Amino acid sequence: MCAIRTSSRSQGIALTAILSAVYVAYALLSSYTVGAITHGMENFIIRSLLFVILIAFTTGLGYSTLMGGISGLVLEFTIPTPVRFHLLPSLFAYGLVFDLITNFPISLLMDPSTLRVLIATILASTAMSSVALTVFTLVGFFPPALISIIWALEITTDVILGIIGTIIGLALTRQLKHLKPQ
Repeated sequence: MCAIRTSSRSQGIALTAILSAVYVAYALLSSYTVGAITHGMENFIIRSLLFVILIAFTTGLGYSTLMGGISGLVLEFTIPTPVRFHLLPSLFAYGLVFDLITNFPISLLMDPSTLRVLIATILASTAMSSVALTVFTLVGFFPPALISIIWALEITTDVILGIIGTIIGLALTRQLKHLKPQ
């Protein structure tokens, strides 16, 4: 994966704030316009795309976790959802897992490559979906007989949409590399 890294911590925090704002704005606009039709499915693509851009332009642990926390906190109290208090923990979990996979050496064979970013997306999407589905299950949102089917379908769908967003994000960051001043 190509990476154009920021030169300072403050630039990384600024980029995190900007991408968080873009994600929140998109999620809110989407939920109030086409949310009844799409059920927020496109947000899984956009989120993964923005996280890929974030890690391509920053170095160090914490930016993805911060983006997940900021986005989750704002969306928790602004987006219309049938069950409250799942967005903050699920988006925080996504960011934390994404951070851990993309920033820590898991093995000597796994460098910060396309494969590593795809693995981070798969695991982060699974973590996020599991946290949200746990909240929904605990409050009785799902019929008990369908819980396992719902979990399997939701996690699979979320991972597939996340992979699509990651592939788009990787292609976009390769294009953005050419825009960097020499």
